[in-house]
Amino acid sequence: NAAQAMAGKGRLTLKSYPLPDEQRICIEISDTGPGIEPDVLPQIFDPFFTTKEEGKGTGLGLSLVYGIIRHHKGRITAHSDIGRGTTFKIELPRIPATNNGGDASGA
Repeated sequence: NAAQAMAGKGRLTLKSYPLPDEQRICIEISDTGPGIEPDVLPQIFDPFFTTKEEGKGTGLGLSLVYGIIRHHKGRITAHSDIGRGTTFKIELPRIPATNNGGDASGA
């Protein structure tokens, strides 16, 4: 979405870091695109919502992302400045490391 919004011009930035509570991590995806209009921003995670012209998108991408993140007990938010770009923040719970080299479930 960010690459399309920037139309081949601009900067896409990815960051990840632990949150202060040490129980969650944050992944930030930022672009320098045109931004998302304030009246549109509350709807971007709604299924089938799109600002693209007909035939250019289904409006399912961000809805699917939202569902996957919620399924993993996380959350996603978006902040946008018109003319400056948009930042999506994804917060996910950390999975504690294990001593046996396997995943946290012990498998």
